[in-house]
Amino acid sequence: MQKKHIFSLESFVFLALVIIFFWVFIFAMGSANFFKTLMATAHDLLLNTVFFIMAVAVLTGAFASLLYEFGIVHWIHLLLDRLMRPLYGLPGIAAMGIISTYFSDNPAIIALAKDKSFISHFEKWQEPLLCNLGTSFGMGMIVSTFFIAQGGKVGVNLLPAVIMGNIGTLIGSVVSVRLFSIWTKKRLGSVHKEVEKSVSHLRDIREGNAFERFLEAMLDGGKTGVDIGLGIIPGVLVISTLVMMLTFGPKDPSTGYQGLAYEGIALFDKLGKLIY
Repeated sequence: MQKKHIFSLESFVFLALVIIFFWVFIFAMGSANFFKTLMATAHDLLLNTVFFIMAVAVLTGAFASLLYEFGIVHWIHLLLDRLMRPLYGLPGIAAMGIISTYFSDNPAIIALAKDKSFISHFEKWQEPLLCNLGTSFGMGMIVSTFFIAQGGKVGVNLLPAVIMGNIGTLIGSVVSVRLFSIWTKKRLGSVHKEVEKSVSHLRDIREGNAFERFLEAMLDGGKTGVDIGLGIIPGVLVISTLVMMLTFGPKDPSTGYQGLAYEGIALFDKLGKLIY
């Protein structure tokens, strides 16, 4: 921790910025509506965004832990290592990130990255690349299924677009990961750690019978998802609430502000109109 004099310039500058910030919102919305919207937006983000991400992370963490416990991950690593390294420059086990996010959502990659067994296969410069790899495929199956399930000629006509979209996702993910790896190699290439290069024919398992191992692995993996959900609460609530209130205006312009969630001063909209 560093020490600084209590009467420093940054204190006065920060205080001035805070006063300006609150004045801009209160002048436009009124003090009562501003604070009601602030709390309502944060509350809605907590219930409908953070808890959704936590649910995805819990399910993915539990599923990934089961795959480790019963040896499926070792198979994936052995089978896909020769494919993943030429394409992405990552070990074959990174395909778990593609599978988990494609069938669920982006936060699934976080649960995997928090797993010590999974991340032990990656060099330090490779670890950040999981972000680009996972988010490239997030909700792929959900979106693809939605368009195909439109039914009739609409679904048939959309099938080529869905196929092209998935191909584009694959190509985009390779480009994204490879471009990001140029930066991570420069920044983290000199940071070394003991990496599990190959998968042994022997693996560690939990004590007990198969059913006991199943339950313990599932619960331990799910616990990781809970930790992830709790960890992202401050960032999502503070930053997203601010962004939402700077983006949207009143829900019903004819009646004005009502203190509802996601109301704001529409600053970004006004700036956009000035630019164009």
